[in-house]
Amino acid sequence: MRIDYQQLRSALQLALASAELLAARQRARAAYSPGLAYGRHFGPPAPSARQAAVLVMLERRSGQWVIPVTVRPDHLPDHPGQISLPGGRLEAGESYQQAAEREFCEELGCAVEPAQILGELSPLYVYHSDYIVRPFVAISPTAHVYQPCPREVSRVLHLPLAVLCSSSPVASSEFTRGLAVWSAPVIDSGDAIIWGATAIILAELIPLLRGIV
Repeated sequence: MRIDYQQLRSALQLALASAELLAARQRARAAYSPGLAYGRHFGPPAPSARQAAVLVMLERRSGQWVIPVTVRPDHLPDHPGQISLPGGRLEAGESYQQAAEREFCEELGCAVEPAQILGELSPLYVYHSDYIVRPFVAISPTAHVYQPCPREVSRVLHLPLAVLCSSSPVASSEFTRGLAVWSAPVIDSGDAIIWGATAIILAELIPLLRGIV
C-alpha cells in the first residue's frame, strides 16, 4: 500500500499516543533481546549510566518509506562495525531531543526541524557501553541528502519500513566476542544484519506500523 506523508504522519502520531499498543510495543522489544542479555536492556540503568539520544527518521526514498541507519567505523571504541541509529551523548545544557537532532546533523550532515519530531519510543539501557538511551521518531516528506561524517559513519543504509514490519525474531544469527558466543534475533535489511540495541529500538515500531505500511 502506498501511503503518503500526511497519512503516515497522522497514523503514526496516533499510534505513538495509543495506550492500547503499549503492551505490544514492549513485547516486540523483548523479542529482539540478544542471548546472554538476561533482560538488562529493560532494567534500571546503573548509577554511572550516561545520557544519550538517537533519532529514528522516516523518509520516502525511491518510492518507499525507509529509515536511515549507519554502519559504525571499525576504529570506534563502542560497538565498532555495527549498525546503529544516528545519535550520541548529551552535551551540557541539552535536552534529549536537542541531542538527537544535533547528533543526526553531525553524523549525517543534514538538519532536522523540531516540527518533524513525532514523539518518543521507550528508553533503553545499553549496559555494554553504559548509556541510557531515549529514541525519538521523526518523519520527513522528502529524502535527505546525506553527507556523513567519516569519523562516525562508514556507510548509510536505508531500511525499508516494509522489511522492518515483515521481520520476525525467529530469524537469528550467532555472534562472538572473545570467548563468548551467543545468538541474537536480527533484522535482515538485505544490506546488513541489525541486532542488539538498534534492533530492540526499531522493533518497537513494528506494532505501531503494522496495518499502516
